[in-house]
Amino acid sequence: MNFNKKLAVAVSSAVLLMAGQVALADSTTDIVDALVMKGVLTEEEGKLINKGHTSKTKAVPVVKEKDGAFILESANEANSIQLTGRMHLDFRASSLDNDDLGMARADDRDTASVADQFELRRARLGVKGKIAKDFKYEIVGNLPGTATLDVAYFDWAKYDAFQIRGGKFKQPFGLEELISSNNITMMERSYLDQTVPGKKIGLQVMGSPAKGLTYALSTFQHNDNERDLNGDGYLSGAGRLTFNFAESMGDKENVMHIGVAGLENNYSATATTSSQTDTSLSSTARATIQSFRSAGRGLNNIFRAQIHGESLGASSLASNLEFGAKVQQRAYGLEGIFARGPMKVMGEYSGGQYEASQTVSQMNFDTKTGYVEIGYFLTGEKYADSYKNGVFGGFKPKNNFDLDKGGLGAIELAFRAEGYRVDDTSYSGSASSRFQGTLSGPTGSGVTSKATTYTAGIRWLLNPNAIVKVNYAYTKLGNNYAPIDLEQSSGSANSADVGAESLFMTRLQYMF
Repeated sequence: MNFNKKLAVAVSSAVLLMAGQVALADSTTDIVDALVMKGVLTEEEGKLINKGHTSKTKAVPVVKEKDGAFILESANEANSIQLTGRMHLDFRASSLDNDDLGMARADDRDTASVADQFELRRARLGVKGKIAKDFKYEIVGNLPGTATLDVAYFDWAKYDAFQIRGGKFKQPFGLEELISSNNITMMERSYLDQTVPGKKIGLQVMGSPAKGLTYALSTFQHNDNERDLNGDGYLSGAGRLTFNFAESMGDKENVMHIGVAGLENNYSATATTSSQTDTSLSSTARATIQSFRSAGRGLNNIFRAQIHGESLGASSLASNLEFGAKVQQRAYGLEGIFARGPMKVMGEYSGGQYEASQTVSQMNFDTKTGYVEIGYFLTGEKYADSYKNGVFGGFKPKNNFDLDKGGLGAIELAFRAEGYRVDDTSYSGSASSRFQGTLSGPTGSGVTSKATTYTAGIRWLLNPNAIVKVNYAYTKLGNNYAPIDLEQSSGSANSADVGAESLFMTRLQYMF
């Protein structure tokens, strides 16, 4: 009997003689080894078959599945590509969406923020993977409205202690900002996150030179494309250093994390007209230096600092040169996490200074932002399981939600207290510069602004890919104010003084 016939007989015999044993084998190699052990094939014949099979598999890409995502990887594991995506569908109801308050104006975009509404908060698609083993990449696009680039970066990641990243990516400032929107506990980040640079184009060195220790240092530009020369004096920079005492001691059950960060951000602020679409009410061009929105994406511009800026339609060359303003932001940040089993306490504090100038005006003010967040998993998941390189990543329920098997998924209860304060305010030059919002006095120098928000939330992780969130946020403004933006000279006024806001929010979230 020749070899080919013998092989055919061997396969047939395997099915009959080994029944379920070989039927359960998960590879050609396993089957051949079983046939050799049964004496159906000789050892030499088995090696010959396995050699041919192995030579083919070395050239065939492998499809892997991880947490609902599929990865196409080369047989030598040096190259890979993975499709990624997320969708966050929100509903938001505000206590200020009430006609009796007299706030509704069709031509005012600030008060439109209090409308009860659905919002496709995020819809993104991207790819990520590795090239030649030591290089990693990720490209993600935003889909709603006009498609834009969310992140696009390339890493040299041969060593844990020293890596290089270039492209558009999150800058190393702000613990909460560096946690993916897929993995934050609450629906929205805190006031502190409204002062961080976020995703910018630049270059970064980073690494973890010892257990529990991470560092990152970057240089970046504020705008994807500089809109004028005001922001071009020199590049911006950010840095962050963290240490997890528990990890350094080999403790995998707890997280004891501290971190510090610094920021110097230089950028140009472009002048625009007021939020009123009726330009007969407001036509002065101003550049917004910094603004705050109430927590949970509630009421817009509860604080806004705006510096005088001539419009591009000005008649003189001198006026055209006054367009926009140069802004310098300096800030420091402190952060901490203590997590033990299913319980965590996480907090951040940041102090910042803003200096803005243009031809005829100058403006200065300080900001202080911070929060404390408490979380507890009723279903027993450990926060330490999702902590890596100084941030929290994705959580995996002990048991995925499954009605047939009685699985509940993971259920987390959370509470956050947060706030901001603006003080040491001053401006000089043009009288059209202004501070707006919940102020301690008139819009001139020396005013302060503040707000405090308390948020209670439930995060229900059905499985690693699907999450339901419910949040309730109550915001107490430091001082009452009328949100509608009208010029004082127009003679119009809004009698609706707002001192507090309540928001009820829900989210359906899917990611892979």
